[in-house]
Amino acid sequence: MHFKFISLVLLAVFAGQAHAFKKLNVVTTTTDIQWLVEQIGGARVSVHSLLNGTEDPHYIDAMPHFVGKVAKADMFCLVGLDLELGWAPKVLVRSGNKQVQHGGKGYCETGKTVKALQVPKGKIDRTLGDVHPSGNPHFHLGPNAFVQGGETVLQVLQGLDPDGTKYYLSNFEVLKKNMVALKKKVSAILEPVKNKKYMEYHKEFSYFFSEFGLSSVGTIEAAPGVPPSAGRLARVSVQARSKKVAAALAAKTSPRRLTKKFGSLSKVPVARVSVSIEKRGKIKTYESLMTHIAQSLANASSQTKRM
Repeated sequence: MHFKFISLVLLAVFAGQAHAFKKLNVVTTTTDIQWLVEQIGGARVSVHSLLNGTEDPHYIDAMPHFVGKVAKADMFCLVGLDLELGWAPKVLVRSGNKQVQHGGKGYCETGKTVKALQVPKGKIDRTLGDVHPSGNPHFHLGPNAFVQGGETVLQVLQGLDPDGTKYYLSNFEVLKKNMVALKKKVSAILEPVKNKKYMEYHKEFSYFFSEFGLSSVGTIEAAPGVPPSAGRLARVSVQARSKKVAAALAAKTSPRRLTKKFGSLSKVPVARVSVSIEKRGKIKTYESLMTHIAQSLANASSQTKRM
């Protein structure tokens, strides 16, 4: 009996320890935010992304399995800046999870600590296209801006798990140092083509262009989220030639027919690239994502010499 009593006591102690160090269950909207939370949360979090990295997060449905995952989450982390406005709020409401609702302890909107680019001024309506009132939400393609988004992650993790504060702070410092090193690596790839002019299909690369000192002369889209008409394609192609645009960047989710038509009319190479970390693709890390975009742009720019 004495041995049995000691065994039960030890079992209770170990169970208590396991409970004390139970990982936070974090659900994110995108794979990029998943990566960010993993860098800061480390061994104290278990993170799952609702998206797989190959979709356009603007146009997603509130799927039933999303609701089920969020219902069990300790923390829900999204990009924000209205990127997931069409579906994330529905998922949150249907989940019934009070902790992760807007304003809840486990709600994490990374965009709120980002110094957003392209914040519109004046009256905003649908005639302007898919304009985001709080600014451009594609900040994850700028390492500095992505770290700014990480400040929200850090704050929410500390609030949910005060015992892990020093650990989270240490990881955040490592993240910042790694981002500095990554910027140097990407800058080196872009250095030979830094002084050229570029375009983008959609304003997904604004933070990338800004942080790496690249010159963007406009978009192929007439307005955000509005596919270019035949007339628009003809006009923007002429503009691209007259401004001697070296290359254009487009996400793989952008309409292939339209980017191909622009390339044919303008004779400007179009690099269609991944814009998120992929669950089942080749882009598994943030570093591989950024170097992939940089190398694709550099390779496309070099093609103009042969055209």
